[in-house]
Amino acid sequence: MPRVKRAIDYIEALCASGDKEKSALGEELKQLYDKWLKTLNLQDFLRFIETIRENRDKIGVPQFFGKFRAYAFEEYVYKLVKVKCCVPKSLQTFWGEKCIVWRECESEYAMEFDVSIGKRINNFVEPTVVFEAKIELDSARLKTALASFAILKQSNPEAKCIIISLIKDFDPLLLKLAEHWADGTFQLNTKTSTPDNFVNFVNKLLKEC
Repeated sequence: MPRVKRAIDYIEALCASGDKEKSALGEELKQLYDKWLKTLNLQDFLRFIETIRENRDKIGVPQFFGKFRAYAFEEYVYKLVKVKCCVPKSLQTFWGEKCIVWRECESEYAMEFDVSIGKRINNFVEPTVVFEAKIELDSARLKTALASFAILKQSNPEAKCIIISLIKDFDPLLLKLAEHWADGTFQLNTKTSTPDNFVNFVNKLLKEC
């Protein structure tokens, strides 16, 4: 099942608020959201994320604030892959859907990945490439992502696994160890690791698949 709640749902909740400040913030975020959704420009997206951060007190409880940003980044990565990458016609791009990580006889097990490229088989995705998209990637989140990749690669060693983030906060040595399970790691910025770098890398992987 695709991602049920999206950034636009949080924005619309703010717009519908009886609080004038929250409502005005919602309208501002709606304009910023529509802009990056159209351009897919990283600067536009970062301005949207920064506006959320600056107004976290107005937005509400930490869990609401965290999921708002997390789902927005997932959607940004999903749109980058779907619009910018050369995904073969035989494959589809999925957001927040469960992917098959193990199948034996009549039994199968699936895990959710933030974004994936693959084929839908019955209720699940048979993945070719999976992505974990994290605004802030700390050691705990990295280890969780790597565990998911390891499980997937055990039954599907040809699957490609990518981690993409905006902020990294962990021992660089852990990233070196991650190379055993992650085919690519990206910390998006406007200089050394742009969305174009990410898109080109994904396209290269797709050609090899």
